[in-house]
Amino acid sequence: MTIVLFATGCTSSSDFEKGKRQLEMQGYTHVENTGYSVFCCSDSDDFSTGFKCKDRDGNTVTGCFCSGVGKGITTRFE
Repeated sequence: MTIVLFATGCTSSSDFEKGKRQLEMQGYTHVENTGYSVFCCSDSDDFSTGFKCKDRDGNTVTGCFCSGVGKGITTRFE
């Protein structure tokens, strides 16, 4: 149960929605939340929310949205 609370506390649904809008404005589609992404963000980030989506050519792209207290959202592609 502690692990579930930890994993839930390290993702942010509002960050996902903001990041999703940014990706969609850049032409990405089918953006899906894949949950907490352990090694995607830096140590200075408080939240790490994974995603997968399709690029303009239909290729699957994965990455994460990283954020922290007092910081904006950064999109990192894997």
